[in-house]
Amino acid sequence: MTIANALAFIERGLKDRSLRERLNAATRSRQRDSVLEDEKLLFSAHDFDEAVYLRLTQCRESEAADQIKEFKMWWDLLSQTLEPAACGKSCSGCCE
Repeated sequence: MTIANALAFIERGLKDRSLRERLNAATRSRQRDSVLEDEKLLFSAHDFDEAVYLRLTQCRESEAADQIKEFKMWWDLLSQTLEPAACGKSCSGCCE
């Protein structure tokens, strides 16, 4: 997992509608990660945040920066919806 993979994901994700649709179709984080693994684009949350910051510092126009910010919001929302809810101590494994 690398920042380079996260940068490549941002570049492809901004242009590749099919990739975004496959990620949107995932119902679990494991499925999302499988799509990324198939595309050789695995990265950590930290790598993604660093890649977004790097891309934002390279933007010369506000429209380009807005596009990166919107992409990050989409990814964050997708990641949040795929994470299992915390059940607390009484969990019997329903969130697995």
